[in-house]
Amino acid sequence: MSSKNIRHDDFFRNLDWNLFKIFCIIAETGGVTSAAELLRRKQPSISLALQRLEGHLNVRLCERGPSGFELTDEGRALADTCMKLKALVRGIPDAMADTVNMVSGPVRIKMISNVVSEVLDDVITSFHRKCPNVELIVDVASWSDVINALLRKEIDIGVAPSRSKRADLIYHPLFREIHRPYCGRSHRLYGHKLLDPKALAQESFILTGADEPDQLSDFRLKYGIGQKVSGISQHLEEARRLAILGVGICFLPDAYAAPDVSSGRLWPLLGKRNAPAMEIFIISNPDRPWHMAHIFFIEELKLVVCEAKRVRSLVGADEAAD
Repeated sequence: MSSKNIRHDDFFRNLDWNLFKIFCIIAETGGVTSAAELLRRKQPSISLALQRLEGHLNVRLCERGPSGFELTDEGRALADTCMKLKALVRGIPDAMADTVNMVSGPVRIKMISNVVSEVLDDVITSFHRKCPNVELIVDVASWSDVINALLRKEIDIGVAPSRSKRADLIYHPLFREIHRPYCGRSHRLYGHKLLDPKALAQESFILTGADEPDQLSDFRLKYGIGQKVSGISQHLEEARRLAILGVGICFLPDAYAAPDVSSGRLWPLLGKRNAPAMEIFIISNPDRPWHMAHIFFIEELKLVVCEAKRVRSLVGADEAAD
C-alpha cells in the first residue's frame, strides 16, 4: 500500500464525521452564530468544531471579519462535498427500510408461559409487518431454562423475569407483572379480600414448580403460604384449572387471570398493593452472533417500549389535570 493510501486511511479512521455535519450547517446558514442557534449549541463549541476540521484538512474554510462570513475556495469545495454526503445520509432510512423488507431467517425466542403483554404483542406485530420474511420460532420454558438457553447461545431472545441481572446478558425492560393468589367460586374465601397475606398460610395451595419466579417464592416463604400443598403443576394453565375447580389457591399473573375474574370463575384474595410484582425482560446474549433479524427485533422493541412510555406519560398528565 502506498504512503498516500496510508495517509488517506488514517484520515478516514481518525476524523470525527460529526465535523462534516456541523460544517454543512455552517455553510447552509451562512455563519457560526446561525449554525449554533439551529443546533442549539453554544457558539464557542461550533467555532471549535470548525477549527478542528480546518486542522484535519490543513486549510482555511471560511473568512470571518467586519465584512461578514464568507467561505474560501476550499470551503466552497468542501461545502459541495458535504451537500452530497447529506443527500446520501438522508437516504439511509429509505435504504434501511428496503433492507428490512429483504431480511429473512429465523429469530429463536424462548419465554415463560402465558405472558400477557400488549407491549410484547405490539413488538411482534410491528416486527412481522416490517420483516414479513423472518420466521419467528417461539418455545415456552421455565425462567431458569430461558436464562440457561441464552447462556448456551441456543436462542436469540429470552422473555423472563430476573431479580438479579447477569453482567454477561443484556436486559430490556418489557413490563411489570403482578402475581396474586386466586381461588375458584367454590372456595370458602371466594368474594373476600384479605389485608394480611399471613391469613393464607393454612390454605390448601397449588404450586407451579420450576415456573415460579424467585420473587414469588420469597413472598410465599415470608408469609408461610404453601405449607399445605394440594396440587402441583409445571404448567400455569393446569394450575389455573385446579384453582378454578376449587382444589386450592394459586398465584397467577393478574393479566393472565383477568378473563376468569371477569367471568366469575376466579377471585383475587389480595389487593395489588399487598401482592408481589416483578419486572419481565426481553433478554439477549451479546456473545451470540447477532444477525440482521435479531438486531431489527431488538430495535423494534426499543421503539415500541419508548412509544408506550410516551403514551403512559400523556395519559398520566391528563389524569392529573382532571
